Amino acid sequence: MGKIKRKVMMLVGALFVVSSLVGCGANTSGDDASSNKKSASNLADKQVLNWIATVELPTADSVKEYDTASSEQIDIFAEGLYKINGENEPVPAIADGRPKATNDKKTEYTINIKKGLKWSNGDPLTAKDFVFAWQRLFDPKTAAQNASTYFNIKNAQAINEGKKDKSELGIKALSDTKLQVNLEYPDAYFEETLSDENLFPQNEKFVTAKGDKYGSSSENTLSNGPFVLTDWDGTGLTWKYKKNKNYWDKKNIKLDQINVQVVKETATGINLYQDGTVDAAALSGDFIKQYKDDPGYKKVLALRATNLELGTSSNKDLQNENLRKALSLSIDRNELVNNVLADGSRAATGAIPKGIAKSPKDGTDFADAAGNLVQHDSAKAKQLWNKAKKELGKNKVSFTLLTTDDDVSKDVGEYLQSQIETALPGVKINLSNVPAKVRFQKMMSYKFDLALGGWTGDFDPVSYLNQFYSTFEHNHAKFNDPKYDQLIDKIKTKDLTDLNHRWEDLLTAQKYLLDKQVVIPLDQGAENYLVNTKVKGIVTHNLGAPLDITRAYFVK
Repeated sequence: MGKIKRKVMMLVGALFVVSSLVGCGANTSGDDASSNKKSASNLADKQVLNWIATVELPTADSVKEYDTASSEQIDIFAEGLYKINGENEPVPAIADGRPKATNDKKTEYTINIKKGLKWSNGDPLTAKDFVFAWQRLFDPKTAAQNASTYFNIKNAQAINEGKKDKSELGIKALSDTKLQVNLEYPDAYFEETLSDENLFPQNEKFVTAKGDKYGSSSENTLSNGPFVLTDWDGTGLTWKYKKNKNYWDKKNIKLDQINVQVVKETATGINLYQDGTVDAAALSGDFIKQYKDDPGYKKVLALRATNLELGTSSNKDLQNENLRKALSLSIDRNELVNNVLADGSRAATGAIPKGIAKSPKDGTDFADAAGNLVQHDSAKAKQLWNKAKKELGKNKVSFTLLTTDDDVSKDVGEYLQSQIETALPGVKINLSNVPAKVRFQKMMSYKFDLALGGWTGDFDPVSYLNQFYSTFEHNHAKFNDPKYDQLIDKIKTKDLTDLNHRWEDLLTAQKYLLDKQVVIPLDQGAENYLVNTKVKGIVTHNLGAPLDITRAYFVK
């Protein structure tokens, strides 16, 4: 399915501050296997986790999910065929074993499903639930924003465009416990793709009964994962998860309940953590320095890119290439990561983060091979701004910069405002700090000036470049360039049979994108937080959801 995803970051994120990373590797929350086993024998009597989120939950509908805030919550109460483990590898979840290719082209697979699976309401969970969910994903009536991510499933694109009936989708239930999946092209990331929330199963009877309300509240959501979502009204700042008695692996779920509350201010979260109200708190800026020696301090590396996104389709001034380049050159990314974020972030050098891909020839990291494509140069920025003024026929322009209303996003927005206005006299930046859901809705309307956003890619570096494909839903700039589209098409299809050519095309596509300054990469960073030292069993990931708390537990 060629991992062309993925999630729009609700800067700052979901369960914790999501910035972005450098590097690979993963671990549990500081515990090795032996210490985990020892801790498990010393379980506390009360197994209730008080957790935090930094933004509201946009949707609980796995088919319609499009962002990290939703996906990280959905992973707690729902589950797909595979999941990503602590080594960033796909392992069976609902699936019983690995997919088996049934043709030489490796475009047809059969996947066995565990027997005796149930939904939280007691209904049987079968292969048909995957068929229903996938057909719903591509049904144009659903308007699922990530549908194009999976167009490598046979006939998916034609169905999504209304050219074929959803019954022709490349998925069949051969029995209650066996699926057949057909792809358009071979996919080296097939199992990883099958861990995506958009491909989770859904109960046809329940979803049909709820209609458009499905996933809009806990009452209108059904679970098949470790926990059941409860006490969520669709807009509130608190919700709960209770252990799912029908979950197939319930014996390994130690927590009885998870209480979640949204905490947007870092200081507030720390205060709640210190007085024992919550078992975790996000850290940023000076708080990291203050608590880096605390026993509960944790740092998670993740492959997430933070960008300054440009509303070029709605703002005519931003359609000037020299102005876009001037904006990028005016930003000192090293100062941003060292003095503003101060969380171990790395200054971005391109649209694809460091640590996600290595050359098939010599193992060189993609970011190193590409070089720095987004440098800081105030003098050149001013020169290009002067050119832009002549081309635009004006000496002043004004933009509104959208950011999420959390502390980190506000700080970054203020820094960008200062950098741009100082380097480019005549450019005015007005800040608009809004709830994550509001910011994202404005971006999806394609009617905005500037927005602090980002992207969580998956296992394929093309996921970061696909954001700017002409028909991709999250192409917020509405960039439309046939040459670029052709290059991305080649990377996602023909190049899959020649990884050396694919590598060169990836380098070419990124350079082409940034030569036109379609987006302004800012940083990739690290996620920092405090966690109660009595909480064990948390698994961290570089890719996908950075924290898996479903197997967490308290020790005495």
